[in-house]
Amino acid sequence: MIGQGNSGASPMLALAPMQDVTDLAYMRTLTRIHCLPDFWVTPYFRSTRTTCAMSEGPLRCIMENPAGIPVWAQLAGSTATPLLRDAEALMQLPVAGINLNVGCPSPLVNRHGAGAGLLRKLPLLREIALALRAQLPPGAWSVKCRIGWERAEEFPRVLDALCDSHPDMLMVHARTRKQLYAGEPCMAAVRLAVRRGSCPVFANGDISSMEEARIWLNTVEPAGLMIGRGLVRNPYLLRELRGGSAPTAEEMQEYYAVLLEETGHHLERYTPSGHCNRMKKYLAFCYQDFSADAEYKLRRCTNPTEMGRLLQLARGGPNAS
Repeated sequence: MIGQGNSGASPMLALAPMQDVTDLAYMRTLTRIHCLPDFWVTPYFRSTRTTCAMSEGPLRCIMENPAGIPVWAQLAGSTATPLLRDAEALMQLPVAGINLNVGCPSPLVNRHGAGAGLLRKLPLLREIALALRAQLPPGAWSVKCRIGWERAEEFPRVLDALCDSHPDMLMVHARTRKQLYAGEPCMAAVRLAVRRGSCPVFANGDISSMEEARIWLNTVEPAGLMIGRGLVRNPYLLRELRGGSAPTAEEMQEYYAVLLEETGHHLERYTPSGHCNRMKKYLAFCYQDFSADAEYKLRRCTNPTEMGRLLQLARGGPNAS
């Protein structure tokens, strides 16, 4: 075991929601290779005045949950009324609670004021957070946010807006929206959230190895870690974080094979090239572990059988031995 969170217990491990990546196929893959987080947050349901949130992909993660671990439904929106409507509908399903997306940096989502766009309107964010807290039962209200729109110095005011609603969990991606997914995560911001002590805080931002996890846990002392791209690259990191071994090359090859199989099962409309293109959404986070020749061939592959052969030849995995 690598360390303890600020509660004194072993840190919890969560998978960061990634649109079109952490889907049912990925959930089933982690179940089959026995590498599961402590809970799952769905990719976001888009909540607008005219649109019901019940999009099929995230809904299947809830209704077809193969692992039985708690699943939180994430909502993205910019108006309290539809968010309350959709939160109420989702709470009728087998979910642990509702997670508000205050972090998505997509220009399309932000243009409508949702995701990280809420960081530019903190009074509105506070209004939405308070309304959701009032509607949701104890233990069922959480937020995933970035530390600001442009500057880390914005984060204390973001915290004020959110902590007034007494969330049951707070997941902090330690970057601003301006940084997107590049630049150094700001550990000091997450440490500030932990020291406020209003709820368990999960640290998120470029945690892809045991060494990086140790730094976060020792420096920030969060209740847990939320990991996204690092787990798509190497899901066995969950096992390592719980005191187990690093993956072997054979285990990484099994991961790729199972993921390829499950991806094919869950396409809405199957074509061989579509299967490969869907698989490349995951492989985008894994190419750094392949040879240049393997990456070249995988990026251009349109036949699933050939893709499977290439993946079995690839060593893969940042620590595979």
